[in-house]
Amino acid sequence: MSEADHPERRRVRGRRLTDKQALVLELVSEGLENKEIGHRMGLSEQAIKEHVSTLLHRLAVRNRAALAEIATELKIIGTTDLDPEWLNYIFKRSPVMTAIVRGPDHVFVAVNAAYADVAGASEGLIGRSFRDVFPGGAIKALDEVYATGKAHLLHNFRGRWGRQPDEEDGYAEVTLQPLPGPEGVAGISILAVDMTDAVRARQQLAELSEEELALLDLVPSAIIVLDPRGVIVKVNPAAKTLLGDGPFAAVDEALVRALAGETFRDLRIRMFLPTRGRETSLRIDAEPLRAPNGAVRAVVAALTELEQPATA
Repeated sequence: MSEADHPERRRVRGRRLTDKQALVLELVSEGLENKEIGHRMGLSEQAIKEHVSTLLHRLAVRNRAALAEIATELKIIGTTDLDPEWLNYIFKRSPVMTAIVRGPDHVFVAVNAAYADVAGASEGLIGRSFRDVFPGGAIKALDEVYATGKAHLLHNFRGRWGRQPDEEDGYAEVTLQPLPGPEGVAGISILAVDMTDAVRARQQLAELSEEELALLDLVPSAIIVLDPRGVIVKVNPAAKTLLGDGPFAAVDEALVRALAGETFRDLRIRMFLPTRGRETSLRIDAEPLRAPNGAVRAVVAALTELEQPATA
């Protein structure tokens, strides 16, 4: 039954439970009967029955199964003040690649659509071990997390997920979070964000040699260098007399043309210059620098101030 069918439950969302109510709710979610819960808490079976009735009324649900669902929501999200249908977006439909593996063999027990897409497995993932799906992969890191119970971050982790045979490896930021069990770590959650474009942009920009970048400091004209995302990564001393020491604002829309591969000369724009404390007219000449495959790896732009500052 949907949230709309439970207006009462919507009204009680956000109310705090007492410590005893919260504990009863948690034990109900573990499948314990009233007698077992009473034994755990040192209360009579009748007292537990009354707590359960109060919870059913307060949370506006009809049975213990619904209470268990709310308890799970509390464990995962930390609050009941959340529309149940949102959980679908948080896990299943999230663009963040997410999976949960269980046991020392790291068997998949849950994966979302984003993770399944990049796995590229012809068969379903559930019930298969991580090693079977990704031979080599992050097995060593998973084993370490399982053994130590400590979370682990794999920075710019390189792999073949979702890649065609003729494509280069991809890169991701991967977080491995241990999940507790009765005797230590029971499983591990895997969250990964694809960083391939950002990593390749940095690699391409790194192809500009230190000598080339150093030479820009000797050029009397104001020179800036942008990476493929339009981020200003180099400002020579002459450019600093116009733009200051930073942080630097987003690149002007006009330079998007250069980022798309176009060379242009004598482009006139109006721009606020921090060192002048006012807007002024600038001439921009821009040249894209290309990688061997033809992609733009950086843009070098020369800035010329057209309105000279007034003299005293």
